[in-house]
Amino acid sequence: MLFGNNPLENVEVTDTKTAPWVPSYSGEIAIGYSDNPLYGPFVRQDSSFLETSLEAFFIRQGSQEYLTYLYLFGEGKRYNALEDNKDTSLLLAQLEHAYTPLKSPYTYGLRVRHIYYDQGFDFSELGLPYTMNVRSNKTEWIPYLSKVFSEQWSASIQFIKGFEDYKVIADDNQDASVQISIRGTPNFLEWELEGQYSKKQYRERPKRDGDGNQLSTDAMQTEKVELSYELQKDFSHSLWKNSSAKLKWTQLKDDAGGYYDFEKIGFRLEQELLVSFFRAKASIVGSKTLYKHRRVDSGERFKRQSLSYSTSATFPFNENTDFYFQWKREEDFSNARDYEYYTNFWSLGVQWEL
Repeated sequence: MLFGNNPLENVEVTDTKTAPWVPSYSGEIAIGYSDNPLYGPFVRQDSSFLETSLEAFFIRQGSQEYLTYLYLFGEGKRYNALEDNKDTSLLLAQLEHAYTPLKSPYTYGLRVRHIYYDQGFDFSELGLPYTMNVRSNKTEWIPYLSKVFSEQWSASIQFIKGFEDYKVIADDNQDASVQISIRGTPNFLEWELEGQYSKKQYRERPKRDGDGNQLSTDAMQTEKVELSYELQKDFSHSLWKNSSAKLKWTQLKDDAGGYYDFEKIGFRLEQELLVSFFRAKASIVGSKTLYKHRRVDSGERFKRQSLSYSTSATFPFNENTDFYFQWKREEDFSNARDYEYYTNFWSLGVQWEL
């Protein structure tokens, strides 16, 4: 909803005279365990954790032509066995206002989004302190235009201007991008084709050659092109429910010696099942990244492959409350040992809606 399709589609609004703002709330709390929460390639620290998340959604339709919503989300983990990196957190706020003239196929809108991120990592391979928390604040302004051509397909274009501020590492940047998407919703299969071009200007990251040597103190700039194609099918069968698949290609180039240049191909598969008295969901996400100039100790071009798996089972308790069990695993396969890692997260919790 926040980073892809038009979030105002398929939203039901109640009588705005008696309830100008329609609220919705949900939350989760869980206990869990991870065998490598800092994603360390060499030394692995394990820890149990407590995880919580809260979500609030407020929507208001002032008239038939105007629609406004506010979305707030926060989640965090506290690790019991970690000394210096006990807490991780993610906070997100998004405000959107959309205008659709009467009897018009066009929608004009503006999104404003802010994200705060705090995550501990093992940075020993980079010569930095063994572990540290990466903290960032990012704000994005996103005007967009969408058009409904028929009941079965629509298109949109959005312009994104973002500013990111890191609190620990010197990686502050600002970026600008344009994104075009075409979406088809026939009865048998939904699809979406999306393309994005973006430029990112760093404030302090120096320019480097293909071997990583610093060329100058001038701040570098990157250009990125992304293309993706996604399919989705909602089955009416009692067992098989929502299925989705996505394929994405990314190319990045810097304006220096090509140290950061890469091509990446990735995929995502998701399947949801309704089995007896519980709902199950499984997904697999993978990618392969090949750097054009960067080399490893053996002289080969630097390449990385990653896989992540997740599966969950949700058991309804009552109309608004569910219990769930979830397992996630992430792996990175690289021809540079400093970047290889694997980590697992297991959690058992309860989620609710109001």
